Amino acid sequence: MTASTPKSNHDAIADNTLDASMPRHPESRLQSEWLFLYDKLPPDQWFSNDYVYKTSFWLSIHADIRKRQHVLIQISDAYHAGDIEWLEYRSQISSRINQYIFKLHQHHNIEDTGYFPQFMRMYPQLKAGFEILDRDHVHLDTLLNELQVLNSRLASSNTEDKALVEQLHQRLMDASELLSQHLTDEEDLVIPILGLN
Repeated sequence: MTASTPKSNHDAIADNTLDASMPRHPESRLQSEWLFLYDKLPPDQWFSNDYVYKTSFWLSIHADIRKRQHVLIQISDAYHAGDIEWLEYRSQISSRINQYIFKLHQHHNIEDTGYFPQFMRMYPQLKAGFEILDRDHVHLDTLLNELQVLNSRLASSNTEDKALVEQLHQRLMDASELLSQHLTDEEDLVIPILGLN
């Protein structure tokens, strides 16, 4: 009869990796080893009484961004479907695009200069995850700058310009696709940090 040997640290780590949580969406770029805080505070607890006072402000900002983007796409789709005329489209979408861009730049600036560096100091093992989010911000800045140029053209256009509307729509869709992934990846990293600290 042979005595059983205790598991090595390597074996324990391998077992933990098999049990590691997966992020909330299949397109996530987050590695399972970055989700150790997510394991401790999964999404079904983010609004619980124990954590909501720490997590709700960040989640509400993201909800506002998603809502603004949804409204912009609805207006664009309504114009494409012929449900609204050119002048109504222009008056509805132009100021909303300006506010959308302003809110995103404001939120990203606060993250880039304050929160993300602080979070990386607290959890250096999450640096690679925050670098993904930083690269998203750079890409989003490019898309938002292009959107701003197109929107300025729209605001000064007195005649219907379907090509311009199509360009605006495409930039909105590009931003929507990237933001959808970015916001969810960000929440999976950030909300557990906020809730547990």
